[in-house]
Amino acid sequence: MRMGGEAGVVWIPRTVWHLCRDEASTAFPLETGGTFMGWRMDDLALVVTAVIGPGPNAEHGKHHFQPDQEWQLKRIAEHYEDTGRRETYLGDWHSHPNASLGILSRSDRRVLRRVAAAPSARCPRPLMLLLAGGPGDWSVATWIARLHRRPFLWPTLIVARAEIQIRP
Repeated sequence: MRMGGEAGVVWIPRTVWHLCRDEASTAFPLETGGTFMGWRMDDLALVVTAVIGPGPNAEHGKHHFQPDQEWQLKRIAEHYEDTGRRETYLGDWHSHPNASLGILSRSDRRVLRRVAAAPSARCPRPLMLLLAGGPGDWSVATWIARLHRRPFLWPTLIVARAEIQIRP
């Protein structure tokens, strides 16, 4: 992973922020997460409009989270159709319970690489949001990633920090 010099911004409605925070607090001390739906103003400016939860068969652990992918994919497709194909998958969020700082793990970077490289995801610049801490004391960190492809070389994952703007 290489950090990019780019900076991004992610707008999230207060209701969506509260859903993420409440889900993380309910699952504490286990990890949890979900997916974000919305639209892009440009490559580094995202507008989140909705969150899709972990799903009924998600796996929650102290140091890992595996969403119920089949359930999420169905909800993503439904949201996409319900919004007239205007709002699409933007990326994911998850919690790091008892962590003091939101730092991307090796697993987080693998997820970003896999999403950015998957044509079926249609998300070459995926969002990753981490909630670190615990109930009543969550800190948030966000990143927008992309693959930098160079001739004859393995693509490099470039991850740029993004500012989060919680809006009414």
